[in-house]
Amino acid sequence: MILPTKHLKLSNSLLSAGAALLKNINEPKTVSLLWDKTRNLPEIRTFERFTLSLDLLFIMNIIDFKDGLIWRRQ
Repeated sequence: MILPTKHLKLSNSLLSAGAALLKNINEPKTVSLLWDKTRNLPEIRTFERFTLSLDLLFIMNIIDFKDGLIWRRQ
């Protein structure tokens, strides 16, 4: 589910969903604003995939959450 395999397309993996989220985090944003901007993307589709993708990005130390805002780490 996280990485694509021969049975799972790249577009259905969380890695692809995380990349789609990263494209929309060019400045600090709230979770609700990011959800509103990305909810209709084919890689995201559901709130569950959205939160799992955010978790993956946070665990990989790519994003951070502070003072109610999500932002990209440098």
